Formats: sequence, structure tokens, C-alpha cells
Amino acid sequence: MRTRDRLAAELRKVAAIASPHNAAKYEAFAKRAETGEFDDYAETYLCPVTQLYSELMAAGFRAFADRVASGEFDATREESDEWARSQSGQDAAKHLSPEMRKVLGLDLLN
Repeated sequence: MRTRDRLAAELRKVAAIASPHNAAKYEAFAKRAETGEFDDYAETYLCPVTQLYSELMAAGFRAFADRVASGEFDATREESDEWARSQSGQDAAKHLSPEMRKVLGLDLLN
């Protein structure tokens, strides 16, 4: 399961037991998560996971924010590899020295 889908499912699990007011907020986060807005490699924010954490804290959802901060919803290795092969990943890799690309496991594909 993609991280975005797992995140959305977990947000909805919490929404199911939250007060109606908070449930609506959790559902709104879940809808945004489904789009990939908070994916580690999304180009939506400088650091999408930090953005999610900050917004959860601002909403008063500290327990869920703590789960985000602990890495529970970090991208999987497969998602990382997918990004590395994407145009965005390749563009980033081109700005790194060959030594740094090797350390990070980023190969230029073209």
C-alpha cells in the first residue's frame, strides 16, 4: 500500500472515533493525503512531512503529529526508488557530485 493511502486510512480511523468537529478536520487531512500532498517526495512544500506535522499540531492533533514525527508515514524504499527514477529525481541527481550520488544511491538514467 502506498504511504499516501496508508496515511489517509489512518487519518480516517482516527476520524471514526473523534468528535464530529474533529472528525471533519481529520477527513479533510485524509483527502489531502490521498492526493499525495504530504508525500516525502511531493513538490507541494519544501518539506511536505514537516508541513503535515505543523498543520496537525496547529489543529491540536498532537498524538497524530507525533506519529508523523516518528517516521510512521515516511516514504518506503520503493517510493524513494520511484522518485529517483522520475524527472524530478533525475534533475536533483544532476546537481550532485558523482560521489554524493553514489552515497545516496542516485543513478543518472540518461
